[in-house]
Amino acid sequence: DPFDFWVGPFYVGFWGFISVLGIIFGSYFYLNATVVNGPFSLPQNFFAGRVDPPPAEIGLALVSPGQPGFVWQMTVLFATLAFFGWMMRQVDISMKLNMGYHIAVAYGVVFSAWVTLQIIRPIALGMWHEGFVLGVMPHLDWVSNFGYRYNNFFYNPFHAIGITGLFGSTWLLAAHGSLILSAAQYRGPEGGDIENIFFRDTIVYSVGESGIHRLGFIFACGGVLSANLCILFSGWPVQDWVSFWNFWNVLPWWSGV
Repeated sequence: DPFDFWVGPFYVGFWGFISVLGIIFGSYFYLNATVVNGPFSLPQNFFAGRVDPPPAEIGLALVSPGQPGFVWQMTVLFATLAFFGWMMRQVDISMKLNMGYHIAVAYGVVFSAWVTLQIIRPIALGMWHEGFVLGVMPHLDWVSNFGYRYNNFFYNPFHAIGITGLFGSTWLLAAHGSLILSAAQYRGPEGGDIENIFFRDTIVYSVGESGIHRLGFIFACGGVLSANLCILFSGWPVQDWVSFWNFWNVLPWWSGV
């Protein structure tokens, strides 16, 4: 493997090489459009510069250079290569170290959010125009407006599950971190079992050292995957999340109530 080498502590590998290429070309298209040739000063362009997806009438066609949406397509293409290459590089390193693939899986779940937003959902809706705008502030505006397009996003059940995963994983790993810091001060005879004793005394049961990490992993990954469905189903099968719940009122056990 000609790419099986290190640059200092940085392992390159084939997938690292692919990822670096994606970073270089993707950054060139994005920064050239938003920062260098943006409408404001360079510091303002960093935050306010934007790269819009192709117009709706383009559909799923590839845009020619110089046409609206070309820079967006190129940036998304090379960013996807960079993200995918980085994930596969983590797989490669894990294989070399005889580790599990949990790190690559967790990163892959985050990568799936990008793929859902910029590739899967636009394809499902038949136009690249449904991809989100690239840029710091424009992207935040897109997120804010997205929920209003489908009435009330708080009625989106996958949004609720995703938020539960976010806060749940934060709570679990904060509990774990605080326990480790507390136990680090202990000098008693019980030794490493003091963590399990604390939670058995507190809530009767201790999930264990590996278990708390596994729970945090599951909650975090599940939250992101649910958020993917939250976005994917908005505008595809569901146009209005408030009306989505109308089925609840006609369930058979409500008859005569």
